[in-house]
Amino acid sequence: MPAAAPDALPQTTPMPPTLGEVGYDEQGRQGRIHVVARGDTLWHISDAYLGTPWVWPSIWKDNEDIANPHRIFPGDRIWITPWEMRRLSTAEAEKMLAAHPAEQAPEPEVVSQPPMPEPAVDPQMFHRESAEEMVGLVSEEIVESAASIVSAVPSRVMLGFGDRVYVGLGRDDVAKGDRFTIFRTREKVFDPETGRMLGWHVDYLGWLEVMEPADETSVAEIRLSGAEIEIGDRLMRREPPQLDIAIGPSPTEVEGRISFFPNLRTLMATQDFVYLNRGSEDGLSVGSPLEVYRSGFTARETARDESVRVPDRVVAQLLVLRAQPNSSVAVVRYTQEELALGDRFRGATR
Repeated sequence: MPAAAPDALPQTTPMPPTLGEVGYDEQGRQGRIHVVARGDTLWHISDAYLGTPWVWPSIWKDNEDIANPHRIFPGDRIWITPWEMRRLSTAEAEKMLAAHPAEQAPEPEVVSQPPMPEPAVDPQMFHRESAEEMVGLVSEEIVESAASIVSAVPSRVMLGFGDRVYVGLGRDDVAKGDRFTIFRTREKVFDPETGRMLGWHVDYLGWLEVMEPADETSVAEIRLSGAEIEIGDRLMRREPPQLDIAIGPSPTEVEGRISFFPNLRTLMATQDFVYLNRGSEDGLSVGSPLEVYRSGFTARETARDESVRVPDRVVAQLLVLRAQPNSSVAVVRYTQEELALGDRFRGATR
């Protein structure tokens, strides 16, 4: 496998990279400039700045005409924002460090007036998300019907970027240029309320493109690998993730529970992913805003010797990234507290 292929996490984990200085691009947008140190990799840089090692292959921008465009060296300067990572020249870096943020619009004059009701969520607002293709909840039906990688060209056990493989799909199933996500099942996911199976938590390992269809199998080339790929890993039609997700109206009459944490932790925080036990049949769609809340309760007002109601308390905001009929994948956009399995959610009320 070529040394420059973005195919797997390094086997040893160095100290986390030190965060670089803040700079601004020509549009006045803020980012950071990382100076590569010995032992740094794009995986670990992505993890330190963006909260996940998996995102860099989808946002790395470099000159594809040069050899080994993904190889970095000590002293290289890398511009990093939530949607872009790219190498900078020394002059570019100095210019960005000396730049200033885009001018803010002047604060409007405050005029005393009666309080207005909070506006509904603006459907034109957007959320940028780029790591979602590495997180997946796949239905049992898709897993059971999925084809797989059956062999490599030439034969080998571990596969990655640029390798050619045989897939168990013939010309009746595929055409040249068709693309498939490569995935591996990890764990069954169940509804905490009913116990029914929602699907499989899977690792998305990368994707491949069909090059030469044949009768019962086809030759395909791995175009992106986020981890080592093996013979037997499964395939499903690729749907490229949306980087800009329009935030839609809040769904009404929907309530449910957080069912699973994809990174297998017991507590979640901002920018983590969660699986939910409600889906498109319940009114959820890509861009649906949700909120996690703590239920209100009845307390005793001792001074007046009467019962009073303590209202529900909203503790987190979610956004649906993918909706299946009975389940969804969402990202935690904001949270005041760590979230736990079984936490309740509903359509956003503000």
